[in-house]
Amino acid sequence: MTTKVLIVDDEPYNVTLIEEILEYDCNFQYMSTTNGTDALYLMNSYNPDIVILDIMMPGINGYEVCRKIKSDKKHKFAKILMVSGKAMVEERLEGYDAGADDYITKPFVDDELLAKLKVFSKLKKTEELDELKTAILHLFSHETKTPLNGILLGSQLILDTPAVPEKITGYAKLIKISGERIHDLVRKILLLSSLRTNVILDKSSQSVRKYLKHVIDVTKAKQQASSDIALQCPEDFTLTLDWKLFNEAFCAVLENGLRFSPDGQPLLLTAAIDASWATFSITDLGIGIDPESIDRIFDEFHSHHIDNHTRGTALSLAISQEIMKLHHGKISVQSTPGQGTTFTLTLPAKPADTSNS
Repeated sequence: MTTKVLIVDDEPYNVTLIEEILEYDCNFQYMSTTNGTDALYLMNSYNPDIVILDIMMPGINGYEVCRKIKSDKKHKFAKILMVSGKAMVEERLEGYDAGADDYITKPFVDDELLAKLKVFSKLKKTEELDELKTAILHLFSHETKTPLNGILLGSQLILDTPAVPEKITGYAKLIKISGERIHDLVRKILLLSSLRTNVILDKSSQSVRKYLKHVIDVTKAKQQASSDIALQCPEDFTLTLDWKLFNEAFCAVLENGLRFSPDGQPLLLTAAIDASWATFSITDLGIGIDPESIDRIFDEFHSHHIDNHTRGTALSLAISQEIMKLHHGKISVQSTPGQGTTFTLTLPAKPADTSNS
C-alpha cells in the first residue's frame, strides 16, 4: 500500500531534495507546499499519512501547523516529522510538545529519512488497524445483546414448559448451550475492549496458596474433567493485585489446560516467588501447539486452528495478556508438539507503585 507524504518547506531546494529521496522508493507518493496555510488545506484534500514539516516558515510556523493537525480528529493518526537546520534540544522539546512524532535535521541522510518514513508508515497503519479492531468488537458486542437475550430466554421457556416432546427439548438445550457460548463471547469482547481503555485496578492483598486452593476446588467442580490438578507452591506468599481481573486471566489458562489434558494425566500448577517476580505456571501434557501459531497466540483475531487450544481461546488469551500488562507483568507460552504446553504468568513481587492503576 502506498504511503502519502506531504512536504512542507519554504525552501524549494529542500523540497526538491526530499522529493528525490522519496523517488528511491516506489511505496511513497508525495505532494509539497511552501507554507503552513496551504499545508492545513492539503491535510483535508490530500489526507497524507506522514507530514515532513519545516519549523521555520513565514506566516504560520511549523509548531503551530503541527498543533492544528494534531488537534483535528480526522488526522489523529497522521505522523509528523519536524525538520530544522538546528539540533537544539529546546527546539526538539518544543516540537514534541506541539505533537511531533520525530525530528530530523538538515542536511538529510537519505537512508535515515527513508528509514524513519517506513517506520512511521507502519506505525500509522498499525494504529488504524487497532482502532478498527476495537470498533468491530464494540459493534459486535452491542448489536448482539438484544437478540441473544431473546434466544436464551426463549430456549429456557421451552425447557421449563411441561410435556414438551423430547426431540423439541433436545433442540432447546442445543439452542441454549449455543446461546450461552455466544453470551460468553460477547462478555469477553466487552471485557477486552474495557481493558484497553483507562482501567483502574482494584487492588488488595491475598495469600497465594489460599487463592490457588480455592481456584482448584471451584474449577474441578465446574469442569468435571478427568484430569487432576497437581499444585506445587513451595512457600506461601502474599501478592497485592486486582484479584478479580487476575482470576479472569488465571482461570482462562487453567481451564484451557484442563480441557485439553489427556485423560488421566495431571495438570501441573506451580507458583513461586523471588525478590523481584512471582510466577504462576500451568503445564498440560497435551499434544502441544503448532510452532507457527506460537507468535500469534495472544492475538484476539488469530483464526488459525490450534490443534489442542481452540474454541474461544484466542479472546481469553488476549484478555489474559491485557490483564497482565495492567499489572506490569506478562504472560508467555512454551510448547513442544507431542509433549505438552506451559503457560507462565509473571508479576512483580511487590506493587509497582502505591496507586491503584
